[in-house]
Amino acid sequence: MKKVAMFASVLALGLAQPVMAQDAEPDFTAMANAMADVFKADPLTEEQQARLPQAEMVVQQLFPAGTYRKMMDQMVGPMMDGVMGSLGQLPLADVVRGGGLNDEEVAAIGDTKLGEVAAMFDPAYEERQKIMGQVSIEMVTQLMDRIEPSYRAGLARAYASRFSAAELTELHGFFSTPVGSRYAGESMLIYADPQVMAAMNEMMPAMFEMLPGMMESMNTKTAHLPPTRTLSELSETELGALAKLLGVPADQMKTRAAEQTPVVETIEADAW
Repeated sequence: MKKVAMFASVLALGLAQPVMAQDAEPDFTAMANAMADVFKADPLTEEQQARLPQAEMVVQQLFPAGTYRKMMDQMVGPMMDGVMGSLGQLPLADVVRGGGLNDEEVAAIGDTKLGEVAAMFDPAYEERQKIMGQVSIEMVTQLMDRIEPSYRAGLARAYASRFSAAELTELHGFFSTPVGSRYAGESMLIYADPQVMAAMNEMMPAMFEMLPGMMESMNTKTAHLPPTRTLSELSETELGALAKLLGVPADQMKTRAAEQTPVVETIEADAW
């Protein structure tokens, strides 16, 4: 059953260990620039632009400064704690079921929890997970503080494009009443309410229940495609082109290709 242990070890290390240092830092600026144009918005028309000041007043009522931070405090902290705790309690058999193990190998895992295996590799597993959760919350909160003004500006443009001047006047009037003001102040925060988040808990079990079927469907629908190639299967010309794309010396790329052993064969040989 070495293959089961090996598979579990890889999963556990993925949870227990921090991100390993890479040979070179990834170019996050390039990644951000590549993602910047995913969503495009048409410029406002003259008529919509004229309604923008009205829309900005409505958005100020609906989304006052600091709303994102309040949402983070109410939602992300408890959610992160729940996710980190739930991951450790996941039955390992359910996690690895779609990973190439047969029914006998999956059954042999029994009631082992993913966190139990992770703790074997990382004695500080629980403390590390807690710190990772705290850092994640801090980063998300800082991000929300940074993007909130842009989000509010985009929200104002959306209201200006979707509502007429008369409708914006009516909305502003309603949000100026006691009940309207209370609704406006709570309208975004209510999505982080524990009642709403508790209802969303149903999503996680449903998602994990669907994962094996999704992986099987992916395998079935991609079965007709040729397998991905390793470095050793690329031609000399292709290796040269790849070296140029990655910015590494061509001879270094050829050396790596010559030394490469197919990963699948290595795993199977060690497992049995």
